[in-house]
Amino acid sequence: MMKKTSKRLVLLVEWEKRCQLMAEGNKLWAESNKLMAEGSKLWAEGDKLMAEGDILWLDAVISVHGNIKLEWKNWNCTTQSYECHLETGEVFK
Repeated sequence: MMKKTSKRLVLLVEWEKRCQLMAEGNKLWAESNKLMAEGSKLWAEGDKLMAEGDILWLDAVISVHGNIKLEWKNWNCTTQSYECHLETGEVFK
């Protein structure tokens, strides 16, 4: 039968291991949060560039046809974009 002090020592050793694992887990958690923030920043930058591209496109349509209706339809996975259907009947894929 183990003595009370040796049982306590076993528990202290296991507690220390647990604390070390928790600390390592916290480091990994912090690193994942950092990477997620970086990914979110890149995502936002991509959204901004796509919006700038849309503005350029709309300015071009307005300069050629004036203020006409257009509709975005039919998502294309390959181009990662919708088709642009102009009121004139033109379709840009």
